[in-house]
Amino acid sequence: MRPINTSSQLEYLPTGTRLKYHGIEWQVADYSSYKDAYGYETEEWLLKSKVNKEYYLLRELDPHNRTSLVNWYIAEELRHPKIFLPETLENVTDRLWQAMQEQEMPYPELKMFDKSYYFESKTKGSYQDEDEVIPRTTWDYWDTNRQWNLALEAWQNRELHVYSTKVVNPQEFSQIITKSPQEVRLLWLRLGLASVGIILLFVGCSMFFNG
Repeated sequence: MRPINTSSQLEYLPTGTRLKYHGIEWQVADYSSYKDAYGYETEEWLLKSKVNKEYYLLRELDPHNRTSLVNWYIAEELRHPKIFLPETLENVTDRLWQAMQEQEMPYPELKMFDKSYYFESKTKGSYQDEDEVIPRTTWDYWDTNRQWNLALEAWQNRELHVYSTKVVNPQEFSQIITKSPQEVRLLWLRLGLASVGIILLFVGCSMFFNG
């Protein structure tokens, strides 16, 4: 194992990496990426704590943001969100997925947790994990100080994912410990050999009982 001290190394976080954020240790459980046709990209690392709390660490590459090309965020998925219109306080959560899929005009302002968020942008692109590529539409809203983000993601099968996201500085992360590429390859080799061993054991048992 090797410690990493520079913020640039946050860009290399393979599964199993451990790191601290605000004094709590987190472990990288998954990785995925997203891009659209206009050069906008995000990388997403799923972080889990020892008590199964989950955050997403996001690295954003936004070619349209001239003041800050690369941005870092920490996001939490909200399991049972309630999103309202600002004036009538009407709950529009159940309407959002269809509105996004049908490319309707985004609401200019939304409220959640008594906080106002204002529409900034929408993207439509491809989300890629280890197994497949999935289309996804996203509406992004920001508070007036541009420190907190409300992200709405419309997926297939009427899935709406809602995230509360805030801006972070890479320097807020510390004690990053990851495995070298050689150690990762060795781990996969061991897993492969273990799988072969299990198959051979199963075949041997079958021959014994059938012989």
